[in-house]
Amino acid sequence: MTSRIVLIEDDPDTANLVEEMLREIGHRVDTRARLEDGPGDDEVELVITDLVPLRTFEPSIAREWIARVRAMFPNAAVVVATAHAPAANAGAAAIDADAVLTKPFDVGLFTRAVESVLSG
Repeated sequence: MTSRIVLIEDDPDTANLVEEMLREIGHRVDTRARLEDGPGDDEVELVITDLVPLRTFEPSIAREWIARVRAMFPNAAVVVATAHAPAANAGAAAIDADAVLTKPFDVGLFTRAVESVLSG
């Protein structure tokens, strides 16, 4: 099943890698360095975002970021992909995300997590 996914990632190498992984499993991907680099869209099914604007992890600031993402993509699940250990340890519920994945990615774990979030 092809899904529409927005990837928000400011590191070009990581963005290219994740975009390639998503395309290989059949998804359409709109990659952005920043949330504001494109319009919102109520047909996007999944947003994968780094905690781009955060220079330090604070749960309340992360929740505000997720709320901004959800406002632009109201029907999308939100997966946070982060190298911030405190964010990963806090878990998805603490920051109002649907899932949190830790960088660097294990390709199998990443694709299973994406498919799991998309299926339900």
